[in-house]
Amino acid sequence: MRNSVLSALSLAAIAAPAPLLAQDADLPAPEVEEEAATDLAEKFSDPEYQRETAMLMRTLSEVLLDLPLGPLVEAAGEMSGEEMPEVDRDTTLRSMAPEAGRIPEEIERNLPRAMEAMGTMAEALEEMRPALEEMAARLQESLPQE
Repeated sequence: MRNSVLSALSLAAIAAPAPLLAQDADLPAPEVEEEAATDLAEKFSDPEYQRETAMLMRTLSEVLLDLPLGPLVEAAGEMSGEEMPEVDRDTTLRSMAPEAGRIPEEIERNLPRAMEAMGTMAEALEEMRPALEEMAARLQESLPQE
């Protein structure tokens, strides 16, 4: 769970300034409006949105824990052309790793806190935008011209 939260936070930190960096590197930038970060921050800071998202993710994780793995392993073997280990068709992640059954509850408990942190980070990045733009302009000026 901790790795998933850290991955999501890292992605948010990287994705938010990406349009600025792409613009200064003369790369095509995705169409992102300034208010998108503000909207994201507000949405991620909304307790009701956090609760709904946490419940959705808990439900999805419950479904994934009970998904039969046999057909998936067979399909992976067919796609890769490699021989896969023999797995009973009814084997699930929950049956293979019973301790994984606590993951849905942890998601429900921890996801709102992670979303709040991501909302705060989005606000901070939006506030940092002018400084990042200035830094990128100075960097562009200091690069040797070809």
